[in-house]
Amino acid sequence: MQHRGEIIENVVRRSGISISVLAEKIGISRNTLYNRFKEKNLSYDFILTLGKVLHYNFAVHFPEMKSDRTLPDDARTELFQLEQKYENLLEKYNWLLKFLLKKSQDTDQHALRKQIKEFINAP
Repeated sequence: MQHRGEIIENVVRRSGISISVLAEKIGISRNTLYNRFKEKNLSYDFILTLGKVLHYNFAVHFPEMKSDRTLPDDARTELFQLEQKYENLLEKYNWLLKFLLKKSQDTDQHALRKQIKEFINAP
């Protein structure tokens, strides 16, 4: 069974953020962060700090920590709506990047301009 530091390290590595950047954002050195990964009983305060920087809810791994269940219902609803909006925008952004990559190889720039305008005006 993994201890707290190992769980945190796995999440950090999957996040894609560099160790140096993360350490700088939380105000510690890289070496200190690596040492924290070795701690079996890492403090929940430190875990919460990492979660805020990574935008990750560590309560999934540590249910004894406070989670967003303490949020009022209206805040949870608003958060859910924002998450949906973000996912929608991310899907459109990814589609646009793929589309532009494909179209960058085409010679008909007029068609590209038209499709981009259609995309921008889509709901």
